[in-house]
Order: sequence, then C-alpha cells, then structure tokens
Amino acid sequence: MPKILGIEIGASQIRICEEDYKTKNPKVYRSVSIKTPQGAVTDGILNVNELLVNTIKTALQENRIKTKQIIFSMSSTKIANREVTIPFVKENKVKDLINANVSDYFPVDLEQYEIGHSIVSTLENENGTKQYKVLVYAVPKAMSASYFQLAQALGCNVVSLDYSGNSIYQILRRHCDTGVQMVIKVDESSTIVTILQDQAIALQRTVAYGVEDAIFFMMEMEEFQKPDYEQAVRNFKERECLNDEIVQSLSYLVGGIARVVDYFSRNNGAPIEKAYLSGLGGDFNGLAELISNAIEQPLEPLREIKGLQLEKYFKDKRFGEFLTCIGAALAPLGFMGEKEKDKKSMSLLPDEKDRTKAAVLFAATAFIGAAVLAGTSWLSLKTAQDENTSLNNRITELAEAENVYKEYLQQKYTFEKLTFFESNTITLNNDLVSFIEEMQHKMPASLNVQAFNADLNGVSLSVTVADKKEAAKLVQEFRTFESVAGVEVTSMTDSGAVMDGEVQEEEPKVSFTVQVLYKGGLSDPTPLPEVPALDSTDEAGSSTADEEIME
Repeated sequence: MPKILGIEIGASQIRICEEDYKTKNPKVYRSVSIKTPQGAVTDGILNVNELLVNTIKTALQENRIKTKQIIFSMSSTKIANREVTIPFVKENKVKDLINANVSDYFPVDLEQYEIGHSIVSTLENENGTKQYKVLVYAVPKAMSASYFQLAQALGCNVVSLDYSGNSIYQILRRHCDTGVQMVIKVDESSTIVTILQDQAIALQRTVAYGVEDAIFFMMEMEEFQKPDYEQAVRNFKERECLNDEIVQSLSYLVGGIARVVDYFSRNNGAPIEKAYLSGLGGDFNGLAELISNAIEQPLEPLREIKGLQLEKYFKDKRFGEFLTCIGAALAPLGFMGEKEKDKKSMSLLPDEKDRTKAAVLFAATAFIGAAVLAGTSWLSLKTAQDENTSLNNRITELAEAENVYKEYLQQKYTFEKLTFFESNTITLNNDLVSFIEEMQHKMPASLNVQAFNADLNGVSLSVTVADKKEAAKLVQEFRTFESVAGVEVTSMTDSGAVMDGEVQEEEPKVSFTVQVLYKGGLSDPTPLPEVPALDSTDEAGSSTADEEIME
C-alpha cells in the first residue's frame, strides 16, 4: 500500500505524518512536530530557503522517514472560498461546470489563482430536482508554487495540495456521522470551527486567534520560571496553568469562538448536539472548560475518530494537532497547476516492498490468465462470429434513427446554451451606480472607504470611521437602502480601545469590513437545471451587526 507524507507548515510549528494514502482506514506510521524557522512562512506563502529545507530534512532523517511523496495542507487568509449550488451532473463534469462559472464566484483576476472544489451534499426540492452543494476554493498561484519549490528542494514529489479546512472536514465527517456536531480545532495562531450536520458542513469559520498568546505570556512569567516555547507547551499539557492573567490572554480566542457559535445558533434551526475540542489547544488543561462556559455548551476533548483508531498509532502522545496532516491524505482538493501536471510531479509510487509484491502478483495473474484464455478461446469463436453478423445487420437497420438522434442532441445543446446566456444577461449589480450615489448622500462625513468590491450578490467595503457611534450609524443607514436585504460586520478593530487606562492611539478610529447583500441575492434561481444558480451562506441579520459594533 503506498505511503505519503501529510505536511502542514504553520506559523509556529511544522507537522508531518507518514501515513497510508486514500484508504478507508489509513494507518499512521510516524508523526513529528518541529518548530518553524523564523520568516519561513507569511500567511501561507513559503519563503523556501536553506534553513527551512534543512530543518525538514533533519526531522525526516532523525525519524527515519524515507517516503518521498507529499501532500501539503495549506492554511492562509489569502485562500478564498465560496459555497454555491450547481446542477446535478455527473461528478466528473462538476469541475468543468465550476470552471465555466468561476468568475461569478470570485471577482478577482483568476489568472493568478488555482481553483479546487469539494462536494458537500446533494440537495433535492419538493419537485424532486437535485442539485449539488459545493464548496469552491481559490488559492493564489504564488502560494501553491512555493510548496512545489519546497518539495523540489527536499527531493520529493507533490502528490496533491489541500486546504486545511477541507483536510479537517474529510476526517471529521467520519466521526460526526449523524445529527449536528461541532469540532473546534485550536492551534498556535488560528482556530477552525467546523459544524457538521449529517456529515455535511453546515458552517466552517476561521478565528484569527490561537493559544500562542497564552504560550508567549507564560514564557515571560516568573511563576513558571520563564520557560522556553516547548516547555511552556508541556506545562499547559501537564499542569493546571490557567490563572487569571493567562485566561485574560485567551479572551480574544474565546470571544471569537463564542461569536461563531452564536451566529450559527441564531441562523440554524437545529441545536448543536455534541461539541469537541482538538488541535494543540485540545491538550491544554482547562481550555475546554473555559470555552464551554463562554458558549454555554458542553465541550470535550476529541480523543478518538470513529473507524480510524488513531489513538493506538500515536500511543503516548495525542493526535489532535495532527488532524490536518491526517485528513489531507483522505480526499485532497488537488490545487495542481498545469506546469506541475506536465512535470507529472504528483505521480504516486509505492514503496519498494509493495512494488516487489505487485510484480510477483502480476506475473502469477498473467500466467494463469494466459492458460485459461488458451483453453477457452476456441469455444467462444463461433459464438462471437454469429453475434458479429447479427450486430452488423442491426446497425444497418438503425442507421437512419442514429442520424435523427444526432440532430436532436445538436438542437438540444444549442437550446441549452442560448438559454444559459440569456439567463446571465440580468444581474443584481445593474444598479451599482445608484447604490454608490445613495452612499454619498447617506454615509457619515467621517467615513473613509479603504476597499470596495462588488459582485453579483452584493458589495464588500473595508471602511474606517471616527468611532463606534459612527459605525452603528453607518450600518443603520445601509439598512435603509431599497436594494439591500442584509448587512454583516466583520473584522472590527478599534484603535481607540483603552488598555491599562490609556487610549492606544492619539486619533482613535474604528475599522471594519461590512458585507452588504442585495435583495434577491439568495433567491429566484433560474428554472433551467443546466444553468448554475449561485447561493451564499453568509447572510447576516441586523442583530449581528449591532452586537459586533456595540461590543
């Protein structure tokens, strides 16, 4: 059975698992976690230098890992994702359908991105019409190229590239098989909250905080004798370390998780039945209880995955922080550029023992097959000749019907293409000029727009205002627009925040991103099943924006 290396390169740690590739119950042979060299990665893009290459090579040699096939799982805020619904076509046609409409999903220069997708579930309406619910991802080519460069420097082959959110989903869907279940994976500098409903993703969000602040905080504390990074992590795993100061350092992490859970609870009718904590933070004593109190939901460490028996492979150490590496080998998205495909860099080779077994098995099978064929071929010759004559006669009889059928297929194809083009001539973005003019009349004088992006469903603005009062006024004004169905506020920063009794900046400002959704953006899909109907899951009600601003 072929082996691969699942590798995740984070801001603080590099995690590596040697494991089986694309099997129902993969076995993990070795795992290792090493410190990421400083400056080796910037928001997912690698700086491939001698120090990074030698660090990984040394770790592989010290752990006697000789496998040369790699699947990288990437994590970055630069990786865009969009949930859409598409017609129910053959699965091998899904990629072509997505590529034909990808410019509608991501209003960016697609020449600079690799596109991947994952089918989440199959939807069926009351009329029996089926559609796919699909997550579509866009990864900057500069990012994917840096991973191929690293693999080449290591003397390895890239089997595939995956996104960390998909890696986690592929392994969690095996464990969270029924009902609504949540897994919170807390790592050093980020946290992924995944909520599944009957094995399909109901919500997946990244919180831009992890346990690294708590680790660094402990490293400066005399109470713990100012430990280094590795010793601080061991302290959290082996002792009760959550004193008042460290709990305060985790407040942004806990608050971010609580907001995600609150958003899901208010926008989904089904309650969360079970909740688990995993990742590096899953091994920190007391963290599960701290988060449980904030979300008012029982939370327990994730100690096993149904059917995988991972706990026996890891023995004395826990597998939570390696979930992404393990999941990458199950069903990766495969962001593979054309140049890399031409190089055949993702060809997967079995190890030497497996090749020997395969060669012996092939030789034996060929010998037996040849003997059977020689003994039975003369019995079937006459039957084959009679069948051939009959089929040729039937072909002659149906020749005219074949021409009629070909003409029908051509006309059907033409009709469907014309219908598709006609249905895409009308967009919700036709009134964008009027929308901007209305902004000029209604927006606060202190408004400073840093970025403005518009797509078929709405507008995204990165803005700065004088204070939270002005921010609240801005959101309320947006809700008075005739074309607006919903407003959501994200990524808020208040440079006027007070810390230790002092304002952080002389001229405080509030910066945040506001998502404005057009009316009709989530409804009225075209009735023709061949035409993709866009869908979105991030519509927010008024209460979300108000609560974030007033916090």
